[in-house]
Amino acid sequence: MRAAVVPANGPADIVEIRPDWPDPGPPGAGEVLIEVAAAALNPSDVKIRAGGRAPQAPHFPYVAGREAAGRILHAGPGAEGFARDEAVFAFFGWNARPGGHAERLVVAASMVARRPVGTPVATAAAVPLAGLTAWQALRALDIPPGERVVVTSGSGGVGHFAVQLAAHRGLEVVATTGPANADFVRGLGANQVLDYHDPATAGALRGTRFLLDSVGPANIASYQPGMAEGGRIAAVAGLPSELRADLTATAIRCQPSGEDLSELAALLASGALTPTVQEVFPLERVSDAHRLLEGGHVRGKLVISLTGS
Repeated sequence: MRAAVVPANGPADIVEIRPDWPDPGPPGAGEVLIEVAAAALNPSDVKIRAGGRAPQAPHFPYVAGREAAGRILHAGPGAEGFARDEAVFAFFGWNARPGGHAERLVVAASMVARRPVGTPVATAAAVPLAGLTAWQALRALDIPPGERVVVTSGSGGVGHFAVQLAAHRGLEVVATTGPANADFVRGLGANQVLDYHDPATAGALRGTRFLLDSVGPANIASYQPGMAEGGRIAAVAGLPSELRADLTATAIRCQPSGEDLSELAALLASGALTPTVQEVFPLERVSDAHRLLEGGHVRGKLVISLTGS
């Protein structure tokens, strides 16, 4: 089967499209075999390929992609709740054979959810990792209704989901982004949008009790001096080396959960959640997708199509 294979650490061009990657074989107990139609590309995929560390990254050569959307080909024993040809999507981390950038994979049924009818497959493929990360980060923050939450990088993969989910929960959402994306983020439901380039932004966020950050440790470090006493931080992209003693920070590592993904599917179906896909690349252009994501400033998500459309 066709697959985008990372043979070693290196630049985007190192990714190889192999037509003869081994088929994952039949699903075992509690597993399903999925025919992949589309799979997103995430910053972690790019960083690991370039040489960044990952605690559970597979050995070379490997197929990247930790989420996918497609249809069920076969359900193993104990996974009879899924029927052949049923439309599904999943986040599986490194727990699939192989990764999502291949035509077929085997994954635990507990990590899979049904796709909403009418949601295009490329749109669905953009949801699992970033959507679950935002969902689980907001759950970790446990913000009372009506409170204010600051979402950094509100136009990014995780951020654009977090803004929508927070607004849906009735929170007051303040988001940071660049000027080119300000109107986009307001359209997602942010009550206030601030330019992260502006040195005054940190001051404008003084008194913040809840921060959902997907930029990184240095960004959290710049905001924490002005946070309210007892404030809480959900850190998607890493924790700072030093944290103010009265603050609580939780490192968010997205956990596979078909149950959580089903909750997001319901929001997709109702129109309360709308993923943004900046561009869909055919599998043969996966290196171009890597380069674009490495350049930063992607609005929403990038998706890899394995169907040629």
